[in-house]
Amino acid sequence: MAEDARDRKFASTMEAFEHACAEHDTLIVPEQPLLAMVLESVADAGGEDDGCAQLTLKVASEDGGYIVISRTTFAPKQPLHPGDLVCWVPLQHDAELAARAPDERFGWVGLVFASFEPEWDEDEWVVREFFE
Repeated sequence: MAEDARDRKFASTMEAFEHACAEHDTLIVPEQPLLAMVLESVADAGGEDDGCAQLTLKVASEDGGYIVISRTTFAPKQPLHPGDLVCWVPLQHDAELAARAPDERFGWVGLVFASFEPEWDEDEWVVREFFE
């Protein structure tokens, strides 16, 4: 990443997402966090009544992003909305799930551990909320 982009507040979450696609490591490695943008969020997913949010995400990648379905590790204190930035951690690839979409990356199963501000500070995204 360029020296002048080291610490940066972005004007919008979309600008931060585009920056992540262009400037950050977006290789999918199990248990390696990636920036993602919320496309859709549904609270109390699956009738489990645990408060976790079921999410449709666009994960940052060199080609502009790919779609995955995920959920939060715990109930967010602040609701997640389309356009919010989150920390998505891929855990394993499910070939059967991948076969349902034109992009095989759809098959990555992972969890969302935190939400982020559109701000990069000291080599990491600024955490808005860690889900615990």
